[in-house]
Amino acid sequence: MDLQFKRQLKAACRPDEPVQPGDPRHYDFDAPELHLRGRPWRAWLADEIRLSTSPTAQLVTGLRGSGKTTELKQLEKLLTDEGYRVVYADIGAWLSDAAPLTTTDLLLALVLALYPSGTPSGTSGWLRDYAAQVGKFFGSDVALEGGVAGIRAKLTTDETLFQSVAKRLHERDGLREDVFELLERAAAAAFAQGEELVLILDGGEKRATGELFDHGKKALFQNAWFGAFVLQGRDLRPPIHTIYTVPPFMVRRTSELAANFGCELQFLPMVRVLSHAGGLNETGLRAMVAALGRRVPLECFAEPAVPVWLAAHSGGYFRDLMRFMNFMIHAVGDEPAFTREHARYAVEQVRQSYTQGLGLVLEEKRVLQQLHPSKRFPEHEDARERMDSLLQGFKMFRYHNDRDWYDAHPLLWPVLELDDVEDVITWPRAVEIAGPSSGEDPPEGA
Repeated sequence: MDLQFKRQLKAACRPDEPVQPGDPRHYDFDAPELHLRGRPWRAWLADEIRLSTSPTAQLVTGLRGSGKTTELKQLEKLLTDEGYRVVYADIGAWLSDAAPLTTTDLLLALVLALYPSGTPSGTSGWLRDYAAQVGKFFGSDVALEGGVAGIRAKLTTDETLFQSVAKRLHERDGLREDVFELLERAAAAAFAQGEELVLILDGGEKRATGELFDHGKKALFQNAWFGAFVLQGRDLRPPIHTIYTVPPFMVRRTSELAANFGCELQFLPMVRVLSHAGGLNETGLRAMVAALGRRVPLECFAEPAVPVWLAAHSGGYFRDLMRFMNFMIHAVGDEPAFTREHARYAVEQVRQSYTQGLGLVLEEKRVLQQLHPSKRFPEHEDARERMDSLLQGFKMFRYHNDRDWYDAHPLLWPVLELDDVEDVITWPRAVEIAGPSSGEDPPEGA
């Protein structure tokens, strides 16, 4: 393949790049005729806002690279087209990994999310008034060089300063009331101008999870997340529609979140390329191939079975499909097309990334061996302690048909020495699913 063409392919297949609305690479796995991730995620979030007579607070989660940001950006466009004023903020850029999350961190993020990123004097209407009020809010406790215009720029680019300000605010009496008053004024002023405000706070789930620390300290970090939304949930339900992304491990406390925070935690499942009965889901596989075809022309594959085989090994995790492609782009050299050999090489390379280094410890292996035949997470406490590492390590996936279920990542099936998987992902089966028309994209919207 030509070097310049391979560069284009590599740019189109970045594993962690969210796809923005209008990007031709976007593929809707939740179209009505597919529903490959169960109940449509962004439709639920939008309906909660549309159907409510008061501000809502919602929690969403999913594995990194499963499409959360892409879905939230699509939600932003959907609601904007309906007349809502949607403010999207990546708060992962503000939070620290060195200390457990605090409710004050999130209250500060709520304030900054609405604050204009440019010079407040360049704004007008309710937003300009809000900027002035925020200046007074910070001015009473925090001295920042550059005045009001520098507040967001400094706090969103200087993690240490953000934490310092959050610590100062934590000592302030009536902080929750002050923050809620700021947001309530902004919401009322925007509504008076015909705009109902919606805040989307994305990216926080990647920070302050304790993943780099030992078990005891990691538990401290995770308990801080639970404490913020379970014990102090009322402090994070502002008078404005708000959506938070939270870490996947919080799925363990779904019932407590529903009871104490007051909403159902929405988990974005994998694309359903596997069936609950243990075989392959042909509709899901064809959809994954069609989505891949929006990034890599399908004629670049030596035969239609190759992308099907890759999609099956991804387990419906599109990020891993992109990782496969990156290895294949390196391996293809001057050959004109991606072959079975390139596919085998790519799958083995990504498999090794899951099994080498810290790898799959014996306890995790035992849990996954129990999980695979039942598709249900084991209930005993020892297994549940492993749930976080399996989800965070992308070794276990969550799917949805008419119910939620789990399975081990297909790349781990050979390592787990399972009895019923040898004939599931095979080249003859990939050829059968690919069929004569596998290179065609499904109808628009599929």
